Amino acid sequence: MRFIVLFLLFQGLRVKVLGETGVTTKVEGYVGDTIILPAKVFKTWTLSRIDWSILSNYTWIATWHPGGINTERRPEYKGRLSLNISTGDLTMRDLRLRDAMTYNVDLLNTSNYNIVNRVQLVVKERLKKPTIQLYQNFTKSESGCVLVLNCSSPDTGINFSWEVEPSCHHCSNNSSSDTSELIAFFLTTPDTVNLTCIVKRELEKASSILVSKIKVPTFRRQQDCDYMFAWGFFTALLIVIGVILLFHFRGKITEMFQQFRGLGISPVTDSNVPAESVTSQK
Repeated sequence: MRFIVLFLLFQGLRVKVLGETGVTTKVEGYVGDTIILPAKVFKTWTLSRIDWSILSNYTWIATWHPGGINTERRPEYKGRLSLNISTGDLTMRDLRLRDAMTYNVDLLNTSNYNIVNRVQLVVKERLKKPTIQLYQNFTKSESGCVLVLNCSSPDTGINFSWEVEPSCHHCSNNSSSDTSELIAFFLTTPDTVNLTCIVKRELEKASSILVSKIKVPTFRRQQDCDYMFAWGFFTALLIVIGVILLFHFRGKITEMFQQFRGLGISPVTDSNVPAESVTSQK
């Protein structure tokens, strides 16, 4: 009898020691994602009970024992949890910011050994796509063209970078905590320019790229149309002014025209008579 009591006491002490030496794992996820909270069970174990809990009072959120699985213990996790009874891992769907906390998993094997591991869950919001604004259109000149853009983001703790294709002859940018301005100079005006504003935060990058394409011929055609309209308007104005002047001075113009015609039909003078005619008259 004493041997049995001592054996049970030893087993209880062993369970307590294993529970205190459990591991803590850090898991990071983004809002809306599906993540797995690892139980970190020993590979040699065959589980007989799994209890996932939260808070200091070990409130159960998902449990399993030979009687079945229950992942609907808390309303805030309803429909979002799945439990793997072989590994003890807990899958959480539709991640939310309030899910960020420490989770406890109490594992019991078929040999009645117990261990409590912990998972620290960190939940982040994904970077929002930045907004690109065109401050100055391409200005074509003999020396090239210039483009000025601004990129802004509502997120904090980020770094800005730009990609320009084709490459500009000279590019400069001035960035702050939430905005970045790019000035791009091209020696020759390209037909199409691809501009990418990239925001980075830690390992996030690809999911927050905004690509803006600007077709330079559109600006050229607009400028050409403006020039053509200006010259057309100026020519039409000259024609209108000429018609008004012609109508206003039509009398004087007619008189001058008749005078010119009269000068063209002048009478015959002595200087115009041939020498033979003069001699015969004498």
